[in-house]
Amino acid sequence: MKRALVLIVAMLLASPVAMAQPSKTRAAKVLAKPAKAVVAKAADKDKKKKAATTSRARVAFGKGGELRPAREVIGRREEPLTLEEDIAKQIEKLLRGPLRNGITGLYVADARSGEPLFAVNSDDPLNPASNVKMVSTATALELLGPTFRYTTRVLGPEPDAAGVVHGNLYLLGTWDPTLAAGDIDDLAQKLTARGVKQLDGNVLSGSDPTRDGIFRAVVPIAITAGEPGQPPTATTPAGFDLVTVDVTAKTEKRARKRPKLTYKQELTTDAAGHKRIKLTIGGTIGKGGETMYALYTKERTAVAAHQLRAALRAYQVVVNGDISTIELGDFIGDQVGSKGLPVELARHESQTLGDIVTRVNKWSINWLADRVVMTAAALSRRTTPSMDVAIDAMYAWMQRHANLSKDSVVIDTGSGLSYRTRITPHELVAIVRSAGGFAQDGDQAVAKAWLGSLSIAGTDGTLRHRFRVPEIQGHIHAKTGTLSTAIALTGVLDLDPTRPLAFSIITNSLRPLRKGYVRKAHEQLVALLAKYVVATAKPTSLPAGTPITFGKPTTSLPAINETAVTVPDEIAEPQFDPELDVETSTSK
Repeated sequence: MKRALVLIVAMLLASPVAMAQPSKTRAAKVLAKPAKAVVAKAADKDKKKKAATTSRARVAFGKGGELRPAREVIGRREEPLTLEEDIAKQIEKLLRGPLRNGITGLYVADARSGEPLFAVNSDDPLNPASNVKMVSTATALELLGPTFRYTTRVLGPEPDAAGVVHGNLYLLGTWDPTLAAGDIDDLAQKLTARGVKQLDGNVLSGSDPTRDGIFRAVVPIAITAGEPGQPPTATTPAGFDLVTVDVTAKTEKRARKRPKLTYKQELTTDAAGHKRIKLTIGGTIGKGGETMYALYTKERTAVAAHQLRAALRAYQVVVNGDISTIELGDFIGDQVGSKGLPVELARHESQTLGDIVTRVNKWSINWLADRVVMTAAALSRRTTPSMDVAIDAMYAWMQRHANLSKDSVVIDTGSGLSYRTRITPHELVAIVRSAGGFAQDGDQAVAKAWLGSLSIAGTDGTLRHRFRVPEIQGHIHAKTGTLSTAIALTGVLDLDPTRPLAFSIITNSLRPLRKGYVRKAHEQLVALLAKYVVATAKPTSLPAGTPITFGKPTTSLPAINETAVTVPDEIAEPQFDPELDVETSTSK
């Protein structure tokens, strides 16, 4: 009877008459839908939910040199979990909790043997942001060597007995991305030490905008308020003729903390046909106010040449000429035809490439990362720097050392400041093992310089304020990565010197990520790895004084003790706060 009644109700619900009846409640509307559609939609929803969950919690751990899915054993056995199973379980809690939004990839391996230890989404192509700098700096170090130095020289005829240079001086560089105004002053000082007291000719340079010039070209303009109603005074560096200033601004009667000035620059030529930059200053400045305006320009060689003229004048050298552009071959030909082969009169050398790479990786300097790999690739191939040449060199390095090809990796910058980059955590660990010298497939001096360029936890660089726990501080050498939708941390955990671990953690999302929130979870993952290292290390293999159990928790790292790692089930959801897409020395 009951079964018949159920069938009758089902037939009524499926009949056109029943479906045509008006539905007054939400439940009635759902029931009014075809049964197959409802079931299919529910099944699809459950499938998507399950896929979203398992994509973040498909943790595997190493067993016998191979990765084994942890979910096959966790929750299906009565005996206590092994250490690896417990760590995998804690990783899953993080992935389902604070890292549940977006996707997080993790890969951990023995740095020396390559034996896999833990993995989740490790072969998913993700955007590692500034972790790309690990590839570009490794490429540059291999191409030129860590002791390489960029040189900038002054060529010309020897000064006569009275110290007069009868002819032109040629400023010849090697695309030094670190060349600064102070280095040009150093060249001027060396010229005066050589006996130069007067220059009858011009200061020449080539047409390449960066080979002979200052890449980060900036001219400081000092601005001082005048009398109320009168224009302020704008002062360019002494003896620096490249910039002319037109002041239309006015001084206000009252003082203001911040001036309301406007700046407009345009490229012009003077009556003699020489290139000049005209700066127009408008707006207002408060009574008694002072400010400094940094005029950035792409006239890099012109800035360098004018800086040399100004520096020579500062050393009491009489400079009669101006600046001009000519190709090196033409200069040498003209010089040989009139006064003989030019000689090197002064030379400046940059820091070593190893030191420059350290600046790049520890502080994640985007523009310098791009320039270093571009110039290194160009110098090694005897061509002009370009990003295309640099990318080819980076792909070649990855092919040689990590067996990675263009089919598996996507990079289009040397800095990682791109939303098109795609590398898996597994591939990044391979890069770390090779670049750091653990795979023994390259020059160990180069590997030592590269590994030493990474930030050290709680000590320097972008990790100076992170991992400030005595047991971990100083034992993580890693590269951070930050974009608005990508946060990464890749490097080496050397808590046990006999068994350093190489790891890569990447979180990507379609929406902007909260940096501090995600980094906290990444630090919890590293804390789990630290627990694993201590639990599996032989007491004699740890550094003297290293405690076997970790101590009290701190604000920057979750509690770690001898029994388990405490991982919260929930962390307060962050409020939406868009982040800048540029890594800076203070934000990582």
